[in-house]
Amino acid sequence: MLTIELPSMVAGRAMADALVDALDGDVTGEQVEVDCRHLVSGSPSFAAQLVRRLLVDGGAARVRVVAATTPFADAVTDAAERQGVAQHVSVVRTQAVPA
Repeated sequence: MLTIELPSMVAGRAMADALVDALDGDVTGEQVEVDCRHLVSGSPSFAAQLVRRLLVDGGAARVRVVAATTPFADAVTDAAERQGVAQHVSVVRTQAVPA
């Protein structure tokens, strides 16, 4: 399994490209985990490009997004649905922290 660990803030298609490129290899048929433990804010354009690069262009078998905030989880889910790869994405959301 390959892992991408997201920093606290992610935005834009170029940043998604850079993180996928950092995997340094072919993702075809691979399972990729996107670790969102440190993520505070992620843009919809980043989520869309991440889905495109890993699943549509890259041919990954599965992408599992873990510890995602609700807005980022929604952005990933929406992007996967729009790009026709929703069946290859699973999202585990963070637990809400009581105020």
